[in-house]
Amino acid sequence: MERLYKKKGGLMRVTLRTFMPGMLGVLAGLQGSPVLAADWLPVTADDLHLTSVAQAPGAAAVILYRQVDRDDARSFQDEYVRVKILSDEGRKYADVEIPFRHFSESVRGLEARTIRADGRVVPFTGTVYEKQLVTSRTGTTLAKVFQIPDVQAGSIIEYRYRHVYSARWVFNSRWILSGDLFTREAKFSLFPNRGLSLRWTWPNGLPPGTAEPRLEKDHVVLEEHDVPAFVTEEHMQPENELKERVDFIYSGARHFETDPAVFWRKFGIIAWKFEENFVDQRKAMQRAVAQIVQPGDSDEAKLRKIYARTQLVRNLSYEHRKTEQEIERQDEVGTYSVADVWDRGAGNEWQINYLLLALVRAAGLGADPVLVARRDQYLFNQRHMNSGELDATAVIVKLDGKDVYLDPGTPFTPFGLQPWNDTDAHSLRLNADGGAWVTTPLPDASKSRIERRAVLKLSAGTLEGKLTVRYTGLEASSRRLSQRNEDDTARRQFLEKQIEHMVPAGIDVKLTNSPDWGASDASLVTEYDLEVPGWATTAGRRALLPVGLFGNNERHTFEHAVRVHPLYFGYPHQYQDDISIELPAGWHIESAPQVRSADLKALQYKAGAQSDQGSLHLTRELNINFYEATADSYGAARKFFQTVRTGDEEQVVIAPDASSPH
Repeated sequence: MERLYKKKGGLMRVTLRTFMPGMLGVLAGLQGSPVLAADWLPVTADDLHLTSVAQAPGAAAVILYRQVDRDDARSFQDEYVRVKILSDEGRKYADVEIPFRHFSESVRGLEARTIRADGRVVPFTGTVYEKQLVTSRTGTTLAKVFQIPDVQAGSIIEYRYRHVYSARWVFNSRWILSGDLFTREAKFSLFPNRGLSLRWTWPNGLPPGTAEPRLEKDHVVLEEHDVPAFVTEEHMQPENELKERVDFIYSGARHFETDPAVFWRKFGIIAWKFEENFVDQRKAMQRAVAQIVQPGDSDEAKLRKIYARTQLVRNLSYEHRKTEQEIERQDEVGTYSVADVWDRGAGNEWQINYLLLALVRAAGLGADPVLVARRDQYLFNQRHMNSGELDATAVIVKLDGKDVYLDPGTPFTPFGLQPWNDTDAHSLRLNADGGAWVTTPLPDASKSRIERRAVLKLSAGTLEGKLTVRYTGLEASSRRLSQRNEDDTARRQFLEKQIEHMVPAGIDVKLTNSPDWGASDASLVTEYDLEVPGWATTAGRRALLPVGLFGNNERHTFEHAVRVHPLYFGYPHQYQDDISIELPAGWHIESAPQVRSADLKALQYKAGAQSDQGSLHLTRELNINFYEATADSYGAARKFFQTVRTGDEEQVVIAPDASSPH
């Protein structure tokens, strides 16, 4: 693998010293300002008067035309979308979101307009906002958000923009061929980066009737027609993994290997040599280890101390976005070995993991590097021979005869665990012979819990009191990671919003403690003042209390009778609730539901209600002991969650004592 560096008079090709697994570094030309089509495409009378599409019966809207022109030499992609609004329901598509990666992408040159059914054009002159969609270990996804004006049933809306990518890296390019709406016609093109070899594949096939991508002169093209809308379902695999798409794979080699076994062996040898060169600083690492461990420490104590110390290294991969100039200056300093990482006290996520590798070896423990295929966006397949999918690292340490997987390069990851999207993941354990395929461990549900403990009082139908929520394992680390760069106000709002989503009613909730956001192994403990107005409803002289106070997340799970995609929960996890409710003076529990349970091994549920001298004690456990299953399993899973809903909706009946004036 090689990288291109600037020098006077051109570019200089050197051996790659700042390797990021699965990526080929290359500097590209500077982008100019967006140059989109000077004129909008013409609109036909038939499209203006269109009221329905036979291939998409009942559709609220359809895409009449879409065009994607990608240029990997100059690092941008132009997109053009034209949508026909067929009903009032379809007016929601006038609210447009254009996602982009905060650290490596931007959206420029945005234009939009409405074409009314009578042909009158209303240009977009409003404000484009920016909002955060999601934050994960792979970065923050933002969106340009705007509303196209004057949209009615019968209107046509269209918009175009340029998606600009960081000029620093050659990325894994792809065309996503299907979307949320039926697409009547779409055209795609890609101008490749000429400095590298290129091949393309379509792992999920192509839409029916679509010809294979073809090379025309110096670019690749594809046309498609009448593409059905993609079906989105809850708890499914990564969306783009399921959609029809074309993946473009770059290589520095002149010719592509056709045998996957040979391809991966060659790749593994190159990656191993790079790793060995980067960590080969034994004397420096022995001096560093002497500052961390004591001579009498056990192997486990040594490993835990080294792990904790490497987690203190400044992690450049998870800091706020830098400008291109700041990244240039950072690169000019150069990080060529683990000794550089140690001396500077800073490195990116894979450099920190390799520092752990070098320190562990210097402490006398056996350890190997691992390249991991994250599974939160795409699912790895060896046959595709795409090294870009091995986009994370870990270290395997032999401890007491067992393999321990470690990842200090991802902040807040507990010792012995990995981020959820690196668990049960296809991985290449590197060695001098090219490596061996392994699967990273999948922790059971007990390693990742949400425990909710509430002490409440009931008064005039309102619940009020204290709530403590304890997040452990992956539930804690994922929240800490997502909020790593936020201030106290944003974190408070984040936590309070999560509680609001747990309760199937309007609530007032206020965070009252200062959670420990900086720990890795400790639980994330949050405390709240909680008020749930109208939780109890009157029925004559009696009152009814649903038992599923925190069951809102499961309230609408798997309601549809038919399932298309496999089930996908991310990782095994569990919920445990313990709620004490003090009844009003002079009231007692007249009846309470029996303990309800369901046990499918992979899915477990148990809920109960007990009376205790003027108070009510509610308990609930929900264990998700798996994370993926075929669509054939949907019937059993749907029946299970019907049982959960039924249990959560059961009610406790309370009534005033005979002597009470109520």
